Amino acid sequence: DSISKEKGQGPLQMFVNTVKESRRHLVAAAAARSVSIFVMFPIDTIKTRIQMELPNPFRLEGSFNGVGGSLIGQVPYGVLTFGSYELYKKTFLNKFPNTKPVLLYALAAICGDVTGSGWVCPSEVVKQKTQAGMYASTGDAIRSIWASKGFGGFYEGYFGGLARDIPFRVAQLTSYEVAKNFYLRIKKKNYAKNNMEEADLTLSPIETATCGAIAGTFSAGITAPLDRIKTLLMTDSAAYGGSVASCLSKIWKEEGVAGLCQGLVPRVTYIAPSVVVFFIVYEQVQQRLADPAI
Repeated sequence: DSISKEKGQGPLQMFVNTVKESRRHLVAAAAARSVSIFVMFPIDTIKTRIQMELPNPFRLEGSFNGVGGSLIGQVPYGVLTFGSYELYKKTFLNKFPNTKPVLLYALAAICGDVTGSGWVCPSEVVKQKTQAGMYASTGDAIRSIWASKGFGGFYEGYFGGLARDIPFRVAQLTSYEVAKNFYLRIKKKNYAKNNMEEADLTLSPIETATCGAIAGTFSAGITAPLDRIKTLLMTDSAAYGGSVASCLSKIWKEEGVAGLCQGLVPRVTYIAPSVVVFFIVYEQVQQRLADPAI
């Protein structure tokens, strides 16, 4: 019956219905993204300085340079990526019930990240150039990039960003879903043993933090080399050949394995707590919005 109703709807009505159904995920993603970015932004700045081999990367001055542009880009990106991820995941799980869920989580993560990639690249270019001290402010960066390189200047390193973000998102969301489902299975068994109701079968903040820490540490660590490539392509594309392959080749020839791992510790230090904060806020907002009493 629901399928026949969907067939009778026009594209606009289907889009409106989709947004209504996913509004809980979209609001949760926006809130979680805002909090996690702002709280961890100084660590992100230190990571960018180290990757670019700038002097005195741990200085406090300018730690929040570019945070405005980052929020403008990253919050809608988080809404697009995580909101659409939930929709893709739900669709794939319904359509392919006999497929291993972990594969469908990975496919949904890829689709979700590609959905948000077009929006986030300009903000990443502006943010990283501002963090590196190349521009005094977000506004100055936008004006200068537009004047010198036009629209294309905001998409420098786009494919480098995708090369990092897709593996990162797959690792992050898949490992989070696996850890989350593992915890929920344990809770379900405990509920059954104690004859408790399963109506409140959700993660507590501590359990969410644990799952987020696992996902954040794992995904940040394995994508650190790709993150450095993305940073160098966005901040100095011409010097590194303008492509992922040429940038990788240059780093490997001049710096070896150490060059690819540069910024690994600050990245994990930044991403792991950031993911913990994100998922705590995300899960808590979702649970509250799902409460019919609210």
